Amino acid sequence: MRTQQFLLSALCLFGIYHFTACRETEKAIPAKLVTAAVAAPEPIAAATGYELQPKESFIYWKGNTVTGGGHAGTLRPVSGNLAADAGGKWVGGYFVIDMNTILSTDPDNRGAEDGLVKHLKDPDFFDVPRFPKAYFTMLKATPGANDSSFTITGQLNLKNIVREITFPATLQATGELIRARASMIIDRTKWGVNYKSGNIFLNLKDDAISDLVPIRLDLVFKKTKG
Repeated sequence: MRTQQFLLSALCLFGIYHFTACRETEKAIPAKLVTAAVAAPEPIAAATGYELQPKESFIYWKGNTVTGGGHAGTLRPVSGNLAADAGGKWVGGYFVIDMNTILSTDPDNRGAEDGLVKHLKDPDFFDVPRFPKAYFTMLKATPGANDSSFTITGQLNLKNIVREITFPATLQATGELIRARASMIIDRTKWGVNYKSGNIFLNLKDDAISDLVPIRLDLVFKKTKG
């Protein structure tokens, strides 16, 4: 199979890379509401399959106020799959995010049970007791200008709101491993995360939180035996 990379994600999420603050001049990727969503994600039967390696996979996020301050942290995908046909063409894939794994990496807010994390889990943001999982299902991977670039189209299910998104991606093969990376900006309000949105609550002024959430994914998949 040719060298490949697959950039996917939701929110200001991603890894060991430096985040700059979201600016209102930046644009979120289009997110079309889906009324007939695909079924719950599950492994796809294909000539070659790859299973997500949770311990090596990360989603990194950052959220910003409109005045420039913000917070950063991580989420963890807990399962997933990539599938390719006999010719090496990607035919499907998915990953599942455990929303209970949300953490803050801020120096003053690091940990699982600080006030920021508790707030992110409550109904103002992700309402994790009601919606403990989020899902991304890949519908199409269109090859780009080189062997490692793709345009990914898929469905992001967050808080039981499903929207179709399209974004550039890379998939890199090293032996039996595929490293999937992607970055994008999404509009959190498209998935019902409306807390302190200046576009919804017009009197917030400097207290508003940016609707724009840059997302970056760093996911590792391993070829399945069989």
